[in-house]
Amino acid sequence: MIGYVEGTSPLHRAHPYTTLAAAAALLMGAFAMTRPLEVWLLVAAALGYAAVGGVLRASARTAVLLSLPIWVVLFVLHGLLGAEPRVLAGPVALSAPGLARALVLGGRVTAIVVGFLTALAATSPHRLVEAMTADGAPFGRAFLLASTLTVLPRMRERAAQILEAQQCRGLRLGGSPFARLRALAPLALPLVLGALAEVDEQVLALDARGAASGARRTALDPPDDSAAQRVLRWTLLALVLAAYGWKFWRMRG
Repeated sequence: MIGYVEGTSPLHRAHPYTTLAAAAALLMGAFAMTRPLEVWLLVAAALGYAAVGGVLRASARTAVLLSLPIWVVLFVLHGLLGAEPRVLAGPVALSAPGLARALVLGGRVTAIVVGFLTALAATSPHRLVEAMTADGAPFGRAFLLASTLTVLPRMRERAAQILEAQQCRGLRLGGSPFARLRALAPLALPLVLGALAEVDEQVLALDARGAASGARRTALDPPDDSAAQRVLRWTLLALVLAAYGWKFWRMRG
């Protein structure tokens, strides 16, 4: 699951800026935490954020798949090859400070991935564009952000269509690794050409809509932005600043 998912959770109903602010706070807070317990409390907060958005299961599963290679590399570099002292874990001697470092780095990655997967799943590109338009953001900038948020779902949908079409034409995906590698060309080439054609279409569409005119546009259906949500965003910013202040104070001490 990478992309927007229809839903009625509190995050889906919230202003897009609030949903994205929470993900940004997780990102910034992850680098403010330097101890395993602190980082994993942040991971718990990220999972709670996903639960509020109703996408905990999908976000956690995708985050595990994306983070697992990084975890393996961190375990080898820090756990197996780290400095003394070492602790015995069965027949293997692991670096105690290296494991702590791996837990911190891996926890940071996990919290960030879960947070942004949740934000992508709960933030409607349409509502985000409307919110940015209501704030007077240039149309081209709003369109670029919305296109970035939807590029992976569009590519996934197009890849599935190409795969079905090529299989109807007799493409076989099984067999030896060499045969599977050779089958990638009939899939990748139409996908790349289709993406390039879409870029041309979007440029023409933007030009037809006067994206470069610089005129302020009127939002047709701007999302509600309550005072409570604005207070929440400022509170998140204050918490991030406090976390960095605590980090630098502790480093000086």
